[in-house]
Amino acid sequence: MWKNTMFKLNNEIKITIENIPLPWIPKIELYYPDLPQFPLIYINTYNVNNQRIIACPVAVSYQIVEDSCNAIFTVLTNVESNELNNKKIKAELSERIGHSKKISKEDIIGCCNGNEQYITLFTDLWEYIQFSYGEYVPYGKFYEEIFSIIRFVAAWVPKTGRQSEMRMLYNFMSAFGERIVMPKKWEHLEFYIIPNLYDITNNNISDFPKFSILETAMKKLFDKYFVKNITIDEIDFKVMDKAWEQNKNNFISNVTDPMFSTGILSESEKFYAETLVDAFNRHAWRAAFFISSYMNIKSDYSKWTKQFFVNFYKNGNKLKGYSEKVIACFLQQGFLNPEVIPIDTWIKTFYEFPLGIDTTSQFFNDFSNLGKLERIIWLSSQSNKTNMKTFFDILWCQRYGTSGNKELRGINPISCYSCQLKNSCVGVSKNRFTTVKLLDESKEDDLSSIFGSNPKLTYICVVKNGVPKRCYIRKRNNATLIDEFSGYLLTAKNKLPDRLLDKDIISFKEFVFSVN
Repeated sequence: MWKNTMFKLNNEIKITIENIPLPWIPKIELYYPDLPQFPLIYINTYNVNNQRIIACPVAVSYQIVEDSCNAIFTVLTNVESNELNNKKIKAELSERIGHSKKISKEDIIGCCNGNEQYITLFTDLWEYIQFSYGEYVPYGKFYEEIFSIIRFVAAWVPKTGRQSEMRMLYNFMSAFGERIVMPKKWEHLEFYIIPNLYDITNNNISDFPKFSILETAMKKLFDKYFVKNITIDEIDFKVMDKAWEQNKNNFISNVTDPMFSTGILSESEKFYAETLVDAFNRHAWRAAFFISSYMNIKSDYSKWTKQFFVNFYKNGNKLKGYSEKVIACFLQQGFLNPEVIPIDTWIKTFYEFPLGIDTTSQFFNDFSNLGKLERIIWLSSQSNKTNMKTFFDILWCQRYGTSGNKELRGINPISCYSCQLKNSCVGVSKNRFTTVKLLDESKEDDLSSIFGSNPKLTYICVVKNGVPKRCYIRKRNNATLIDEFSGYLLTAKNKLPDRLLDKDIISFKEFVFSVN
């Protein structure tokens, strides 16, 4: 059916990776349920003899050995099974599942650069991580470099979460990749190949006709629309003067039609440019992010230092046509730069609340190996978000606290009251001397006037029969509800002591560490 003779995976081999923590088994993902024909683990590299190795694990079984396991992968590949090739495939596969550079508790403590408060917090947090994920957390080169760019452009504001991400990844690979011929028993699978980083940096993409046309179209789009210069640490970036409109129809009307009518784009280049927007769910911004990320490959992402990345991130608002978050993700998980971290909601709320850090710059400066640290923050935050029982009683500060998800709970007396990390939480420590007014539910009106008459008051906590129920903070002297959910889980056994209820205004520390 598929006549491409250039790329065939005729050889089936077994690759065993030993001593994998048992909790990792569900995280080794070969397929996404909605795309069962599309293998997710992608290997496209070269061996020491400069022979291209393409490999695709299609099945995995496990041999349980006490508290760990050996993962036995069935791998399809284009090369013969020998010690040299199998060793290279095993090394790449070990990277893809995060085993080769797995993170330990000691690694995370090392990220803290000797700060005792941070060390104490992450030491306590590791107990929760270890219970759910084992003694190590996956980390490594999860994706080949070029594949990683596609993967994380697709992850930018996906409409339906991971489902959209996987569909966009598949869209791109099937549109611009060369389909590989599979053995008959595996021919139901769709595996596509695009040039890897070595091919692109050496201008060696003639074996990839679809991608070659796309690259030509992207270069012309880049030259036409990325016309403004921004210099960061003596490195010039070409940025857009004005972002494209988001939808495909406007992209055709305003971009590709004029470029075709003036002879800049050929008919096939026009089609491929429009298909690029299609692949990324008809969103022209994602297409721009991919183009800018791709066109800057030859500036050598491998040389980006931590300080350069920080400066690049700080200039994000000037870099129209770029996404610093997308770039941070693929630098970390594709180009294996341990000093970059994407600042999303989960990272920002973690450094602001549990770590008590005020600015992104301070966060960058206080820690090293931010890429490793990000894995721990992300796993903890996502586990809490999905209500995993192990993580249920920690990190309430990162969750939304009001109907409509308009206000984060943050550091507040009620969310911190039941948090099992409060003894080591830096944010709690920094807020211990702030003040809390206790107000009976029957008097919950005109709260702004209470803040107005008490300029040093930080919180108002509404109680019902002495049990904390809702929390308000001062925002420009107005009372703003930030937590109406934490109190739902508190019962009569959580009643505040009478000695505190009698005080009317108490310290944050008294509230959070009170024992009835």
